[in-house]
Amino acid sequence: MKNFDILIINKGIAGLALACGLKNYFRIAIIEHKLKTHINPVSKLLNVKTSVLINITSAKILSYLNTWNKNTTYPYNIISKLEITQNYNTKKIIFNSGHLGYPELGYISDYNHIYNSLIKEAQKSQNIFFINTKIPNTINYYKDAALIEIKNYPIFKVKLVIGSDGINSWTRKNANFPLIFKDKKYYEFHTTIYTEKQHKNTLRYISHDNSLLILLPLNHTNLSAVFWLLPTNIGIKYFFKNISKEHINSDLTKICAMLGHCYIYNDIPSYKIFLPRIQYAYKFVQSRLILIGNAAYTISPFPFQDINIELIEAITLLNYLKKLKKNNKDIGHYTYLKDYEYHKKYQIFKYFTKLSNIFPLSQRNNYISLYTQNFMFNIIQTIPSLKTNILNQIMGLDVMPTWLL
Repeated sequence: MKNFDILIINKGIAGLALACGLKNYFRIAIIEHKLKTHINPVSKLLNVKTSVLINITSAKILSYLNTWNKNTTYPYNIISKLEITQNYNTKKIIFNSGHLGYPELGYISDYNHIYNSLIKEAQKSQNIFFINTKIPNTINYYKDAALIEIKNYPIFKVKLVIGSDGINSWTRKNANFPLIFKDKKYYEFHTTIYTEKQHKNTLRYISHDNSLLILLPLNHTNLSAVFWLLPTNIGIKYFFKNISKEHINSDLTKICAMLGHCYIYNDIPSYKIFLPRIQYAYKFVQSRLILIGNAAYTISPFPFQDINIELIEAITLLNYLKKLKKNNKDIGHYTYLKDYEYHKKYQIFKYFTKLSNIFPLSQRNNYISLYTQNFMFNIIQTIPSLKTNILNQIMGLDVMPTWLL
């Protein structure tokens, strides 16, 4: 029998970040069957499939974990400006870097590069043991420990199991935690476009005819990743009908007029359109078990934002477990995990609140919604504190732990 403090069943960023942050405090076993993600060695172009928005708080977390600095070898692009634009550029809110004392507003980077950097950092530690398999055979939870059976390995005895194994979490299913689903009344469209004019490192949110289009500036000056929330009538047209690339290029050019002619970039697979779904586990904490990341919930409609949610969740749990260790408490006992559970429920509530505030920016389907949108744009421009609050949320400063400052 092998004894560890923590077993992390992992499939993503959150579990690896947690392990890297706890390596000096606990003995950790990680079930991780993919010890390296494939990266095209020829091209260092960021693309829509793996591009992520790293906000200021996430950059600080990665720096704390020794996986991020200005001299990092993996590709990233600095965001120096943010524009929120209303229909056909009629109204615009601009945020420049330096507004809150930071030289950048954030970064666009590649998920796979960050994933590999965390793997490398974890592999340096003698307190972290990797198990190259997909899932355990069984996990049995007892009052004082969890026992894990894995093929070709001795039985593992741990104080706490962390389920960080993604949307289709085996850990969640094994614990019989039911899921709650919430379908959204919009479609999501992803692609990478080449624009006539350079993006100038500007992150753009464009409200257009009941849709919201987000452009992430990639490290090629004329390439942007497109994340487009489409109302049902337009989404159905793109989803069920054989719409030509030329037609889509024409639609994108109208919306992104400030960047000149736009077309879907040929070197990257065409585009993806789907119905997004929000899901969250009815419970995500019990004695000897915690679910984190997408295993617990998927909330953001924008996949490029998921990494920020996962990193702040990992750093919050990391700090909580370190405090329990310092006070000689049992890290897996539900009595000591209740406070973390309450905190996490509050964070989910905040995420839903932020999400509900996004969509009024795109709604123009009647006079009331049009008036509401115009009012929102005007009041944000008029009241400096509102502008600062929006920027705080985009940069992640509203959730930054004080000890990271």
